[in-house]
Amino acid sequence: MYKLPPGSLYRLRTLAQTGARFYQVSGYMRRMEVLGLIEATGRTDPGSKTVEYRITDAGRAELEERHGLS
Repeated sequence: MYKLPPGSLYRLRTLAQTGARFYQVSGYMRRMEVLGLIEATGRTDPGSKTVEYRITDAGRAELEERHGLS
């Protein structure tokens, strides 16, 4: 499998706990999106250059299986 950096793991946990949130597009967010752990909702905030992301079922499964989080 793959190992998530601490920053990515933190964001994934946050999305699991709070629901969709706005984040700036970064390498961390793009990698998690490519891995299928998160997805963009399509909403953007041009003023702050952010995109709304939400966790996928695969992202929740990753947290539960590899990190013991529900």
